[in-house]
Amino acid sequence: MFDQSNFKDTQEHSSDLALIIVQLGYKGVYDWLMIASGISNVEFSWNRFDKTGAKEWCRPAYEYDKERGDINQKYITELTTFNYIWGAFENLISEIFTQTQINKKGKINLSLKAMDFNDPPVYGYEYIKSEFSSCFREAVNEHLYIYPEKHFSNEELKIIYQLRNKFAHGDLRFPESMKSNSDSPPIIIELVKASSRIILCYIQGLILLNEKGGVVYSFIDNLFNNPKWEELDDDYLNSSYILSRLHLKKVPEDDFGLTLFYDYYYNLPI
Repeated sequence: MFDQSNFKDTQEHSSDLALIIVQLGYKGVYDWLMIASGISNVEFSWNRFDKTGAKEWCRPAYEYDKERGDINQKYITELTTFNYIWGAFENLISEIFTQTQINKKGKINLSLKAMDFNDPPVYGYEYIKSEFSSCFREAVNEHLYIYPEKHFSNEELKIIYQLRNKFAHGDLRFPESMKSNSDSPPIIIELVKASSRIILCYIQGLILLNEKGGVVYSFIDNLFNNPKWEELDDDYLNSSYILSRLHLKKVPEDDFGLTLFYDYYYNLPI
């Protein structure tokens, strides 16, 4: 069982990814990710300009507006973060593929083909994908999301592309309230959050495959909580290794036996 607590949060994940890829020349992607990483909360007030006066004499109306405001603030924050991460993804596609390729095949198909229709070579991605699939199935079962296919395994990138389009075209559902008046966010918020994580992994994977053999200053003492490689020379490491691990708080113990500078992504356990 993969330890979910070993994943960095979305904002830190975005920041650390930006820190590494800017060294490889992806300045546009870096800018989008840095904005995503800096979003901590989007200020929002439901019915801010209420003219009815209902909240002054109707306690239920006040409580309803407050609850709806709180949940939509969470939703708007996650959507805002997601949109900047998606912007980073689209910027990357424009960097590594020609406009002719994009026009002919489409951004999603090009991304999938670049990985030979396999998962991104990112440690723990199977667990990340299963968490996304769980959120998505629940959203579909609760009729918060409509997807035409009955089987959607290995469809996460296409699903997220559709989610992004639903938002852009005004078709995405908004949450009404917390589940059973608890602190648990509605599944649609969890789905957006899980989508951000998936897209970050695709950015990692695409750059990893595009930059095999690259070398970066890893900031390894700050990037992970358990570095043990005393023999490293100025923290310069193979970019494939860092890109496959940077979303983790701690690297797997099995990694400590690797010759990190020379082991490329296809030799790494993912």
